[in-house]
Amino acid sequence: MNGVTVYGDVLFLINFSMDFLLLFSTSKIMHLRASAKRLLISAALGGAYGVAALFIGNTVLTLVCNAAAAYLLCFLAFPRAGRLILLKCTALFYGLSVLLGGGIVASYLLLSKLGHGIASDSYAYPLMSDIPLGTFLILGAVSMALAYVTGRIFGRQSGKHEVKVKITGAAGAVTLTCLSDSGALAREPLSGSPVIFAELSAVRDCLDPELYSALACADLSKAADGMRLIPCGGVNGSSVLPGFLPLRVEIDGVSRTAVIAVTENTDYGNYDGIVPSSLC
Repeated sequence: MNGVTVYGDVLFLINFSMDFLLLFSTSKIMHLRASAKRLLISAALGGAYGVAALFIGNTVLTLVCNAAAAYLLCFLAFPRAGRLILLKCTALFYGLSVLLGGGIVASYLLLSKLGHGIASDSYAYPLMSDIPLGTFLILGAVSMALAYVTGRIFGRQSGKHEVKVKITGAAGAVTLTCLSDSGALAREPLSGSPVIFAELSAVRDCLDPELYSALACADLSKAADGMRLIPCGGVNGSSVLPGFLPLRVEIDGVSRTAVIAVTENTDYGNYDGIVPSSLC
């Protein structure tokens, strides 16, 4: 390492904190549900890779390994995402890391001006080894806390658009707490009815077993009475979602005509689904 001392524990903590923040941000931007346990495991692996990467001497090999590591971290954090979505998550994760890396460089330059650097040929070079381990621990904790608080703030900003949706099906009725969104413009092709998006688990109790089995089929190879296929597009690209025509839909007590599209493992924040603003 040409005489430069690098502390592996400090480097691990830096990469762990950064990777956790980046994975959390990626999950929010891509609207993917990720458990804290998976984010921590993935970030820990990223921290270990950051240390191991020091021993990769070839520049091209380093770039290839970095891309492969980014894909692996996203795969571990979002195991239920499709291949295309994983590739998009990887690209987003990589792009965010570049932006965050620029912030880290700026922080190091600021620290060097404050005296946390070494003088060499009249220039000050900030080194990780000059910053106490306790400082990095505090910065890591602050980074994760800010990521969590930011996610909560963005979730609460939509609270004024909360609506209650009662969906009646063949097996009964369920009441969902949904988010009204003016950007939800999908319509069912046959009837032209607006589409309400909801988690399959949230509407399960109003579905008969045959319809539920068809909606839960990942490859859409099953069919059932009342089932609908709904084309839609969004940040994750174009796709076809399974859905169903309910017997009745009420939004805040008012009867509406709508089709329900079901999703699985989609991050709706603290809500069960999304309702077009046109229905509210």
